[in-house]
Amino acid sequence: MRTHRSAARACLVITLGSIVLSLVLGTATPAWLVTMWYPPDEGVGDSSLPPVLGGLLLLGLVNSWMLWQILRPPVPTVVPMRRAARWLRLLLYANTVWLLIPSLLPNLVETVVWLVLWVPALVLFTVVLTGPGRPFRLVLLLLGLVEPVRSLVDGLTDDPPIRFFVSPAYQATLLAASAATFAVMVMLLLAQRRDGRWSRATLLIGLGTFVSPFLVELVDGLTHGGTIESIAEAMDVLYVVWLARTARELSREPRRKAPLRVPAAVAAVAVVLPLMAVGPEGRPHLTYTWRIDGFQEWGSDDFTDCVGWSRPPRVADVPAHRRERAYLCSVRKPSRHVSDQALLARGGDACARFAAGEPVRARPALLALLCPEVVGRRHPDLLLSSGQLERQRAEKENAVREQLVREAREEDARCRDPWPALRTRFQATASYYDWESQPYGIYDAGADTGQDSEVIWDRDPLGALETSGRLALIFTPSQDWATCVTAKALPSAPPPPRRKGWDKVVEADIVSESGRLVMETLSASRVRFPDLARGGPGTYRLRLYTREGVDLVLVYPVRGAR
Repeated sequence: MRTHRSAARACLVITLGSIVLSLVLGTATPAWLVTMWYPPDEGVGDSSLPPVLGGLLLLGLVNSWMLWQILRPPVPTVVPMRRAARWLRLLLYANTVWLLIPSLLPNLVETVVWLVLWVPALVLFTVVLTGPGRPFRLVLLLLGLVEPVRSLVDGLTDDPPIRFFVSPAYQATLLAASAATFAVMVMLLLAQRRDGRWSRATLLIGLGTFVSPFLVELVDGLTHGGTIESIAEAMDVLYVVWLARTARELSREPRRKAPLRVPAAVAAVAVVLPLMAVGPEGRPHLTYTWRIDGFQEWGSDDFTDCVGWSRPPRVADVPAHRRERAYLCSVRKPSRHVSDQALLARGGDACARFAAGEPVRARPALLALLCPEVVGRRHPDLLLSSGQLERQRAEKENAVREQLVREAREEDARCRDPWPALRTRFQATASYYDWESQPYGIYDAGADTGQDSEVIWDRDPLGALETSGRLALIFTPSQDWATCVTAKALPSAPPPPRRKGWDKVVEADIVSESGRLVMETLSASRVRFPDLARGGPGTYRLRLYTREGVDLVLVYPVRGAR
C-alpha cells in the first residue's frame, strides 16, 4: 500500500500551488488556508509576504511529512497483540485524528473529548509498557493525571483565567501542572526506550517536542514575528507524529531490559501534584473584587468580573446567586482598598434603613441587587428585567403609532378635492401635518436628489414652490393645522390658472429622467399617491394652488421639452 506516499505528494503539490497562487495574487490567504486549515487574521496582512510564505512553505513540507508518517500501515506482527495493546493503538490513532481536526467546539466540550481519548490511553500505557517497574508506572499515572484534572476543574469552575495574575496558589497550580506534563513526556520516552519495541526515530521525534518551543522563539526573533504562527504549527506536528509512530510500532515484540526505578522524592512529588491541581474542597471567597480586571455578561454562567459597563445591571437580569458580586462590582472603588465583606455589610445596613423609611445614600437600583423584595415595595419598576422594559416601551410606541394612524385617517377623511370638476384617474388626497413646518416634496424616483435639495435650501427667501432639477419642495404647511394636499397627474396642460379662491398660484418645472415622479408619504395613514409622470421621461410642469389648509398640485408634461 502506497497511500501514505500518494497523500504526502498530493499535499506537497497543493502546497506549492497555493504558494504560487499567493505570489500571483499578492496575498498569503490561499497558502494560509491550504497549510493552516483556517482563515488568516488581520495581522497576517500587515506582515511582509516573503517571510509569511516561507513559513507556510515550511509548514506545508512538514504537513506532507506528517501525512506520510501517519498513513503508514502498522508494523506487521510476529506475535499476536494483547487486547490492551490493540486498544492502546486504537486510542493513540484516535488522539492523532482529534489533534488534526480544527478547533470548532466550546472549550468545555473539547476538554471532555480530550479526556475521554487521552486518560484511557495513559492508563493503557502503564499496562502495556514492559520495561518500567510498578512504582515507575504508578508515578507515571499520577503525574499524567495532573493536567487532565486541572483542565477539567478549570472547565467546570466559574473562576476566571485572570486569577493567574491575582492568586499565588493558582499560579503555583499552573506551574505544577506544566512541570508534571514535562515529567510525563520524559518518563514516557524513557519507558519506550526501556521497552525496546519503538525505533530510535520515534524517540528522537518525541525529544523534538521539547526543542520545538525554543525553535519557535528563535524563528520568531529572526523573522520579526512574520512566520510565528506557521512555525508554531509546524512544531506541534512533532507531537502528532510521535503519537502516530507510537501507535504504528506498538505491534512489535518488546525487548525487556532491567526495570526503571523511581527515586522516593519523585514518587512523593507525584502524589502531591494532583492534590494541588484539585485544590481544597472549599475555595476561599474572593476578598477584593476591585482587583479583578475583565468582563463577562451578567446573565452568563462565566460572569465573574466587573469591567466593561458604566451602570449597575437590573436585578432581574442577574441570577440570584450572582447578585452580591454584581453589587460589589457596582460600588467598587479601585482607589479604596475596601474588602467585599465590608461592602456587603454596608449594603445590608442600607437595606435595613431603607425598609424602615430612613434616608440612605445608596441608589435604590443598587440596593435592589441585595434586597429586591424591600426595594420592590416602593420601586416596583426596578424589579423589571431589560426585556420587560423593552416590551413596555415597544407597547407604548405601538400605541402612539396607532393613535397617530387613527388621527391621520380622521384628517384624511375630512379632506376634500378642491377642484372636483377636473377629474383624472391618477390623483389622491391626504392630510399633511408637521410640528416644525417642514415642506413636502415631489421627486424623480430613480435619481439622487441630494444636490438638488442643497440648491433649494441655499435660496433666500424661499417661495411656496421651489424646484431644482429632479426635486420640488412645497413650503406651505403650517405647524398650527393640518394641510389637505391633493395631487393630480394630467396627460396635458389644464385650463389656465384661476386665482379666485386661492391665496397663491405658482408654477415651476421638474425633470424626470426615470419616467416616474413620486409624492412623498404625507400622512401616518400611509395614503399612496400615484405616479405623477404620466408621459414618461421628460420635463413636467407643476402648478400649485394654495390657501390656508388646502394645497392643489397639478402635474402635466411640457410639450416639446423632452
